[in-house]
Formats: sequence, structure tokens, C-alpha cells
Amino acid sequence: MSAAMPDPAISELDELRRRLDRLESDNQRLRDKLEPIIGRDNPCFDATLFQRLLQRRLLWLTLPAYLVLGLAMVLPAFPATREFIPHMNVLGLPLVDFGGRGTRHPGVGVGIIGIGGVGIGLIGIGGLGLGAVAIGGGAVGLIALGGGSLGLIAVGGGATGLVAVGGGAAGRYALGQRGGGRYVLALNRQDEEAIAFFCRYAPELRRAVTRPMPVIPHDAATR
Repeated sequence: MSAAMPDPAISELDELRRRLDRLESDNQRLRDKLEPIIGRDNPCFDATLFQRLLQRRLLWLTLPAYLVLGLAMVLPAFPATREFIPHMNVLGLPLVDFGGRGTRHPGVGVGIIGIGGVGIGLIGIGGLGLGAVAIGGGAVGLIALGGGSLGLIAVGGGATGLVAVGGGAAGRYALGQRGGGRYVLALNRQDEEAIAFFCRYAPELRRAVTRPMPVIPHDAATR
């Protein structure tokens, strides 16, 4: 008797199964690599739209601060600027101190508005800004705006605060591309508390965070 010929349909089915197994293995391997970076896949979160909306919001928040920083660095070079601003003292401090001119700390502005390489004041503006409102490449204050910022409310490329918004953000409420803290809305985490908090002030972010359709139980007896 001749040997039975293999069924071509069964061979094709086995080959399809092997291909599917390889695809599932490759898919799982890629997920294992990406999860530490972007977190678990969330079908109710549009990461691309979120990044676009976040970048737009960050631009609105930081562009005015950087314009103020740029003007504060440039204007002191013009003598007319110093003549235009009145020389006033408030509580023993100058109203505006441009880089500690005429003091023992040149480059360090200390005043109600302190401007300089280091700006210290109620409003501190500089390469390093320190104040109730701080603006700078590095900023530390109650409200801090800068490349790196630390404050109760911190906004910047890297931000740490009670409320932090930035490319990288860490805080009780954190919004950023990467986030860490108690309540986070970022590529790597999407916490409900953070979604509710930040969408209250930036409602456009809601477009990137959808919710699953509610499950309605079906009563077979109901017609």
C-alpha cells in the first residue's frame, strides 16, 4: 500500500498557526519593551492627540514667561530703561533691581522685582529665579515657570510641585509626557483623579481621554 498523502489544507492551517504564534510572541516582546516607557496600552487614551494638546497648552503657559525673561535680560542694556523705571525702595528693597548694579553682588538682582543672572524677589526673573513668582531657566517659587521649575504650582520642561505641568512632571497632581506622583495624567499613566482635575482647567484634554461605552444588561425576557 502506498503511503497516505498529507492533506494540503491541514498543512496550510498548521503554517498559519505557527505564523500567528510568532506574531503574538513578537507583539508581546514589543509590549514588554514599551510598557516601562509609555505604560500599559489604554484603548480609551489617544496618546498622539494627548501629546499635541499638551504641547499646545505648555506653549500657552510658558511663552509669555519666556518673553518676560527675554525682555528682562535685554532691557537693562539700554540706559533709557533704567531712567524710565523710578528708583523706589519698598520695605528697604528696591522696587526693581537690574542685576545688582552698583552693589556688592553684581549679576544678582534683589528687590521686589529682582532681575539678573540670579533674580530674587517677590517676582524673581533670571537664569535662576527665586520668588513668590519665579521665572527663569531654573525657577523656584510658589508659582514657578521655567526650563526646570520647583514650586507649589510648577510649569516647565521639567516640573516638580504640588501641581506640576511639564514635559516631565512630578507632584501630587502631575500633567506631562512623563509623569510621577499621586495623581498623574501622562503617556505612562492616566489616573481618573488627574483627568478630572486637569480637564477642569484644560477641558480640551478630555478629547484625548475617552471612556468605555457603558455595559447595559440585557434582559432576555424584555421585548
